[in-house]
Amino acid sequence: MFDGMMIPFIMLLIVTIALLLERKHQEDKVVEIYEKKLDEWKEHSTHKKEEPKKCKELVGLVFKEESSIIIETFDNQTTDKIERKKYTIESRGV
Repeated sequence: MFDGMMIPFIMLLIVTIALLLERKHQEDKVVEIYEKKLDEWKEHSTHKKEEPKKCKELVGLVFKEESSIIIETFDNQTTDKIERKKYTIESRGV
């Protein structure tokens, strides 16, 4: 009873195994190609790390009260620099 179906079943099993092995082989080949391309890209890449741009930092406020100028600082280091006259004045207005 099973003798008539045994040969097609074995052939189907062999074809299935062959297709699975071929697919695995092709997948490995594609992965190898992409890894090779990635290595080439890393060699020829001109990406340079740029240093972050130094920005101004708010360290105090300047007020005008009647005829005097008042400078309020947020930390002692800034106060020390002002007392040692290590600053520049930039005019942004009229």
